[in-house]
Amino acid sequence: MIKQFANPQEIAEAGQKIYETKFRANYESKHPGYFVAVDVSSEQAFVAQQPEEALRQAQVASPKGVFHLIKIGSSGAFRVGYNSHASSDWLFR
Repeated sequence: MIKQFANPQEIAEAGQKIYETKFRANYESKHPGYFVAVDVSSEQAFVAQQPEEALRQAQVASPKGVFHLIKIGSSGAFRVGYNSHASSDWLFR
């Protein structure tokens, strides 16, 4: 059964926690600047030079997975904005 998340923040927090506890030490020494897609349901990680490739690998391995993307060695993969008045329908399309 896939865990349900109330919002993207919960996904990010779960993915970051998994990365910190299971992968950070190893990946930051071996793959700086690469991207890692963490499946927050299975706690698996998929590393690639490009974010699209990391996500593609993750989706092939877990088509119904929920993923958190991290740029290894950086504080964030991308800069994003958030509007609390926006619809969350985009999350489920």
